[in-house]
Amino acid sequence: MKRILALMTAAVFMFGMATLGFAGIEKCEKCHKGEKTVDKMVEKNKIATADDLKSLLRTGPKAGMHKPLTDDDIKGAADTLKLK
Repeated sequence: MKRILALMTAAVFMFGMATLGFAGIEKCEKCHKGEKTVDKMVEKNKIATADDLKSLLRTGPKAGMHKPLTDDDIKGAADTLKLK
């Protein structure tokens, strides 16, 4: 029984560590809903590259709200949105 519990704990830990590197767009979807979904915002603002997205999030009018996002989070979102 102890061995099964140890294996389950190890599996949960490894899964948790694996998901840390794959932010994708999940963080964005917490706030961006309805008409303000990220894909619609990208179309509206004519964002074509990951650098455009990063620039807008870092220097745009809502930069303060996006401050907690890391560069990896933004890169993950750009990958999910298939930006160049």
